[in-house]
Amino acid sequence: MKLFHPRSTLTLILYGFGVVSLPLFLALAYAGLYVDRLSEQAQTAVYNAAQAIQGSRSLAEALTAMERAARQYLLLGDRSLLKVYQQTHREFQSIVNRLSDVTAAAPQRGHIRAIGEQEAELFQRLSDHNVRQRVTQKEVVDIFIALHKLADQISRGSNRQIDHEVHVMQQTAAMAQRVLFWLAIALIPLTLISTAIFTVLISRPVRQVDNAIRQLGDGRFATAIEVSGPQDLHALGERLEWLRRRLIELESEKTRFLRHVSHELKTPLTTIRESTALLGEEIVGALNSEQREITQILHESGRRLQTLIEDLLDFSRMQAHRPALNLARVDMNVLIESVLQNHKAAVKAKSLQVRTKLAECQLIGDRGKLQTVVDNLLSNAIKFSPSHGVLTIHTLQMENAAVLDITDQGPGIAVAERDKIFEAFFQGAIQPKSYVKGSGLGLSIAREYVLAHDGRIDVLETQGRGARMRVMLPRRAVPRLVAVN
Repeated sequence: MKLFHPRSTLTLILYGFGVVSLPLFLALAYAGLYVDRLSEQAQTAVYNAAQAIQGSRSLAEALTAMERAARQYLLLGDRSLLKVYQQTHREFQSIVNRLSDVTAAAPQRGHIRAIGEQEAELFQRLSDHNVRQRVTQKEVVDIFIALHKLADQISRGSNRQIDHEVHVMQQTAAMAQRVLFWLAIALIPLTLISTAIFTVLISRPVRQVDNAIRQLGDGRFATAIEVSGPQDLHALGERLEWLRRRLIELESEKTRFLRHVSHELKTPLTTIRESTALLGEEIVGALNSEQREITQILHESGRRLQTLIEDLLDFSRMQAHRPALNLARVDMNVLIESVLQNHKAAVKAKSLQVRTKLAECQLIGDRGKLQTVVDNLLSNAIKFSPSHGVLTIHTLQMENAAVLDITDQGPGIAVAERDKIFEAFFQGAIQPKSYVKGSGLGLSIAREYVLAHDGRIDVLETQGRGARMRVMLPRRAVPRLVAVN
């Protein structure tokens, strides 16, 4: 099942922002509802408490007024006093009803109902025309004493109700605080997880594009390029894949061109070198000094051209497949002496002083390819060495590796070029004067042959001017020998 991918990276970022923000908004909404409920509960509690306090106070005041009116009425028998009592009675019963509505506790509601019923009973008795014969002053006093006691109990109950409401609000507030605290604690990992997920979703395709560009820049065309994620980056990955296939085609065409050109040049070059050799041996006739010098120039130019063609052939073969090794036991010191002998004329022409420090150094490798490595490194060192300079060759045999160092006194290699000098056709910014420009393949071929031996070649720091190249080759065990010269 193919996962859904947004159309653009911006859309993915907006999705990520929404998902990361959603828990925060939900938490804020929940906190707002909880606080709103707490506020509503507090408002109701405060209102009920105020009503209870005011009702208790009004209840006591109404009792006092009714008691005074009732006793005066019993004493004087004035019907106007009874009307005052009746008005106060109606206010009293209204207060009792309001208190009953705002009171939740059962004992408190019982006291309120009792005080209302007793006062109503007293009112019925006082309203009788024969009240003087049926109710005495002492009975009225006793009834109002009982009513005042009930009023006091109601007042204390109201206070207890207020304390209870305050306690309930404190508990609710504490619960809200705990809920919000744990909600915040839960939101932290949730937010971090969602942030991490969308960070990966956003950064992974960008990283894939970056790796693909680096892959193409390093010339690694074997692995297909695929970019997942938003559709715009996926489309960019498809274009990079098209570019990879196109570069493979161009690389193949370049290799075929080099191979064909090298083969085509080699045939006439062989004829030129053979003809030059015949002239040099004076088979077709004696030569004067000037003719002999021209013949020598032709011979050296032919040899140089043959070296360039062989470099092109080696490079084209390496592009097709990894060099195959014809392994045998190789004495590096003998090999170096042989290469030095081939460069004797070039060393003499520059009046170079060659200093060798050759320790016993043997390994299992391909003699021909190792000779090419030493030849290319030595040719490069001679090329950049100044006249009357010093060329140092040092070998060292370690337990598992053979080490070759070649140091010259030339201009050296710039730090910015140290990773590029092993690339094919690369020519450094500093070139020696009055020297034929090379193909730029020598160090590239040397590196490929060293890598084929599972070794490494590096540019080392030097004291002062000059370049120092180091080759480290593993000393292969004899059982790994696959072919013998």
